Amino acid sequence: LLVKNIQLEDGKMIPASHFFKGADSSALELTEEELVIAEAVRSAWKRILPNVLEVEDSTDFFKSGAASVDVVRLVEEVKELCDGLELENEDIYMATTFGDFIQLLVRKLRGDDKDNKCIIDYVEKAVNKLTLRMPHQLFIGGMFVGAEGAKTYETINPTDGSVICQVSLAQVSDVDKAVAAAKDAFENGLWGKINARDRGQLLYRLADLMEQHQEELATIEALDAGAVYTLALKTHVGMSIQTFRYFAGWCD
Repeated sequence: LLVKNIQLEDGKMIPASHFFKGADSSALELTEEELVIAEAVRSAWKRILPNVLEVEDSTDFFKSGAASVDVVRLVEEVKELCDGLELENEDIYMATTFGDFIQLLVRKLRGDDKDNKCIIDYVEKAVNKLTLRMPHQLFIGGMFVGAEGAKTYETINPTDGSVICQVSLAQVSDVDKAVAAAKDAFENGLWGKINARDRGQLLYRLADLMEQHQEELATIEALDAGAVYTLALKTHVGMSIQTFRYFAGWCD
């Protein structure tokens, strides 16, 4: 039995691994000016959620009846309240409770939203007049992690038999964690809450990023699979970009 989360008497849910630890001190302490902004945003939530009598830190935006149009409205309200601060629609989905939303908002106002960034331990390699930065760990639950027991194996360039880098070698327990994370993301994750149009926009953005880095991706593909670089650029990467754009268009 793997216990992932524990719900406390007050309804708050925490990761089971944090049960014997002290209170999380990572929450930002707001300045007087930020507290004023927080109350202004609370009033915005009240206007958008007329069925909610009082907006508490635990109030969930979507469970309180908000729809996709309300996401756009909240983004615009914040922009007006915070001197043009730009929020993305997915920021709302990443912080659905009022308390989490205020923490995210304050981090953005301070220019310190690094907590939302994925930490990656890259392997660097100079190839094709490029400096490649390649992740080499397992990707589980939105994070890059090492395999159990720090097990690794050599990934080989098939054109000359040279070692590209050491890659994490997943164990049975790692596979179990990956399957559990995928199941949880499918059943409870943010993607299922995002409306079709916003999903399409995210897929378009992924395609744009792939196109922006297509030479780098094609070089990695040529190294790892032994593909001819021009073939990797045009077909393996190029057609992947086209595929994402095709399905992005179908989303709505």
